[in-house]
Amino acid sequence: MAAAVYFSEKFSEDAIGRLFERALADTAGRIGREDRVAVKVHFGEEGNSRFVSPANLRPLLACLARHHADHFLTDANALYRGSRHNATDHLALARRHGFGALGVPILIADGQRGEEEAVVPIAGRIFRSVRIARLIAEARALVVVSHFKGHILFGFGGAIKNLGMGCGSRAGKLEMHSTLKPSVGEGCTLCGRCVEACPADAILLGEDRAAIDPEKCEGCASCIAACEFDAVEIPWMALASSAVMERTAEYALGALNGKPCVCVTFINNIAKDCDCMADSELIGRDVGIVASVDPVACEQAAFDLVRAGHGGVDIFKKATRIDGTHILAYAESIGLGRRDYALVRL
Repeated sequence: MAAAVYFSEKFSEDAIGRLFERALADTAGRIGREDRVAVKVHFGEEGNSRFVSPANLRPLLACLARHHADHFLTDANALYRGSRHNATDHLALARRHGFGALGVPILIADGQRGEEEAVVPIAGRIFRSVRIARLIAEARALVVVSHFKGHILFGFGGAIKNLGMGCGSRAGKLEMHSTLKPSVGEGCTLCGRCVEACPADAILLGEDRAAIDPEKCEGCASCIAACEFDAVEIPWMALASSAVMERTAEYALGALNGKPCVCVTFINNIAKDCDCMADSELIGRDVGIVASVDPVACEQAAFDLVRAGHGGVDIFKKATRIDGTHILAYAESIGLGRRDYALVRL
C-alpha cells in the first residue's frame, strides 16, 4: 500500500501543525508517550539563512509536546572545519540562528568532536554496518525536518540525505564520501595533535609534515577533528556522485533502523547549494511542505511537486548536472521506503 504524503502550499503555523499532526497519526501509536524522540534538523551554517527557521519548527514542536514529553533538537557535527565542526561551536551557531528560543533541549548527537557513535548492523549492499551519531542511534523515534534544495553531489537534498549524511558520525561521513583515507597537506605545522588523536597509531611526524599510513588508518576522522590548521585533506571527489548517494541511502537505513519516523520537508528558498554553504542563488519558486512516515515517498513527492511547479523541468539537474533521482531508486531497492505514494492535499 502506498504511503500517504500530506501536502500544503501554505507555510502558516496552522498549516504546519495540521500537516505534522496527520503524519504523526500514521505512526499508529508506535511512539510511546515517554519514548525519547530525536528531532533531526540542520542549524544552518555561517552565512546561510535558508535553513528551516525556528519559527517554522515551533508549531511542529508544540504538536509533538502534546503527544510525547521527551524530545530534543539535534544534528551531528560536520566533517569539514567550520561553525559546526565541534559541539561547542555547533551549539553556539544554533543559538545565534534562534533555535535556543524554542525552549527545547539542543544536543549535538555525536559529542564534542564527532567521536560518539554507535555501530548499527544493516543488510546493505555496500555496508554491513554503519556508524551513526550516538544520540540518534539511541533515540526510540525520529522526526526528520529537512529543507529541499540543490546539492553539488546529490543534485538535490531532502529527507534521505538528512537521515543518511546528517545522522552519520564524523567517521561515518568520511565513509560515505570516500573509500580513500585522508592525507596531510601543506598546511601542516608539525604540532603533533593529529598523532595524539589517532587511535590506530597511523600518523607519524616527518620532516615537513605529518604522514598518515593508509594501511593502519581506520577512517575514524579523529585527525580531521584535531587539526586546527585545515591540513588534513578529505578526498571529497574520490567517488562518483551516484556512489555517494548509494552509501548515503544505506546510512539512512541504519539511522532509521526500524524506528518510527515522521519526515517533514520544507520546499521553499530553493537554492542551488546545500545549507552547509553560504547563501547561493535561488533556482526555483516556493512550493509548499510535505510530510510522511516514509522518507522515500516524502522525497519523491517533494521532487515531483517541484518539477510540476516548474513546467516539468528538473531544475536541480539543470543547475547541478546531477540526476538526483538515483538516490530514490537505490533507497527503494534496499528497503528504505517506496517511491509510490498517495498525495493528500490539506
